[in-house]
Amino acid sequence: MTTLLLAAGALAGAILTVLLGLTLTGRSLRIWPTPGKGTWQSLVFWFLFRTLNITAIALVIADWGSLGLVPFALRIAALAIAGVCAALYVRSLLSLGPTNTYCRRDGLVDRGIYRWTRNPQYATVIPAYLALALAADSAPALVLITLLVAVYVMMAYAEEPWLKAAYPGVYDRYARRVPRFYNWRRTRAFLRFGRRQFPPLHHRLTAAGMRHLAATQTLRKRD
Repeated sequence: MTTLLLAAGALAGAILTVLLGLTLTGRSLRIWPTPGKGTWQSLVFWFLFRTLNITAIALVIADWGSLGLVPFALRIAALAIAGVCAALYVRSLLSLGPTNTYCRRDGLVDRGIYRWTRNPQYATVIPAYLALALAADSAPALVLITLLVAVYVMMAYAEEPWLKAAYPGVYDRYARRVPRFYNWRRTRAFLRFGRRQFPPLHHRLTAAGMRHLAATQTLRKRD
């Protein structure tokens, strides 16, 4: 069963990455975003994409813990991270709406989580799958999840020319303001703000407090 799932997922992933690569490098083929519902591109893309996702998740379940290399505590922590990322992924889908999710024009969304990243679905589902791969502790699952990560990254890049054409000028201004995946600048600013608001304990102690702490430690050493 594991071998069959791996073969089916790897084949779907390999074909999909080739088609996405052709989409990114040439103008004669566009597999994503698809030209429309019912087109051969749409049928092929969604069949391969769903096959890859389903087989990856099935392998996580079927081959759970087969390597025996990852400590149990780390696997539990990774599973929790995957759950949080999955919840954020669902939240980003709800913010975008079903029409935009399938790359049909329903207005450029730049509010909520889209103020931090242009692709919150990919920015959340990628770490969710990577955390799931760590939790699964399975080589076959890791192979398919690696393919999935490559597919998601390529999808993000493939969408950009379509978005520029769909929202001329507006998307370019949005792209200059918001990063493709992760807003490290805002994250660093948030962390700096947190350090200013909640400085380390030794920075908050007064001189008298520091002397009292030093005296207490000295007494403890004597005892």
